[in-house]
Amino acid sequence: MRIVLGWVGAAVVLLGAIIGGVAVAGATVFSASAFVRDYLGALSAGRVDDVLALPGVDADGLDPRLLDPLALTQFDWSIEGDDETAGVHTVIVAFSGAGTSGRTHLTVERVGTRFGLFPEWGFADSPVTALTLTTTGDTRVSVGRLPLDVADGGPVVFAALSPGVYTVAHDSEYLTADPVTVAATGSPASVAVAVEPDDAFVAAAQDAMEADLTACTTQQVLFPTGCPFGFAIQNRVAGVPEWTIARMPQATVAASDEIGLWAVPPADGVAHLSVEVQSIFDGSISTLEQDVPFSAGYRVAFDGDTLRLIPALR
Repeated sequence: MRIVLGWVGAAVVLLGAIIGGVAVAGATVFSASAFVRDYLGALSAGRVDDVLALPGVDADGLDPRLLDPLALTQFDWSIEGDDETAGVHTVIVAFSGAGTSGRTHLTVERVGTRFGLFPEWGFADSPVTALTLTTTGDTRVSVGRLPLDVADGGPVVFAALSPGVYTVAHDSEYLTADPVTVAATGSPASVAVAVEPDDAFVAAAQDAMEADLTACTTQQVLFPTGCPFGFAIQNRVAGVPEWTIARMPQATVAASDEIGLWAVPPADGVAHLSVEVQSIFDGSISTLEQDVPFSAGYRVAFDGDTLRLIPALR
């Protein structure tokens, strides 16, 4: 009898330990906070496929291109609280990265049982932020390390994972944009990126304009073809017209009406004409020296990496 009672006592102790262990595991390893911790670990490590496979993650109806590990900026996170109401846990998460920080609330609910003992969790509200992106100047941007084209400059509504840090920028040979960092916290967010010409673009436009106007001066006629300057005289031309540029216009670059296309707005310059003329009144011959103001504007085209200017209608 004593042996039987000993075994019974041992069984009770073991059963109590098992029940206690299950309770502890359910409150720690298999808790709502642990589910969120696993989610945050996968997200911050860029394991987006693992994140998208979790119950309750829904990005339907949104552009999925930001659901790419390359789009994410590395961030730090910590769990600050777990409040439960009617079976729904609200887990408070603080995060920071790329000079920005914030908090988000992730709601988690039980969706089943694991191993017949432990709760299985899923998101009560999808941890996806609707992020609206617009651009001016160009449709091409980078989000993190992900190259992206925003059709017509947007607005395009992307799916972004929360919490998340996304840095949008543009950097190419002739264009640049100050990086803009936006945090995805669950509420709809928007970001606008202004793509502008850089110094290399302006310098290339100046060189191309000077080359075009210098080519105009090689035409030994009063009205060079396709050029922004010319001069009519009342007397007879007695020699070969010689053109020079007395003051070269200074180029600027501006966006055109169509995103991704650029223009050199009309800029003022002065050409100089030197030509011998014969008076129709007395037949005398003299040299005409005449400054001719003009304005030159262009549209911009690219041939590979080479910038070409197309003269605006003259």
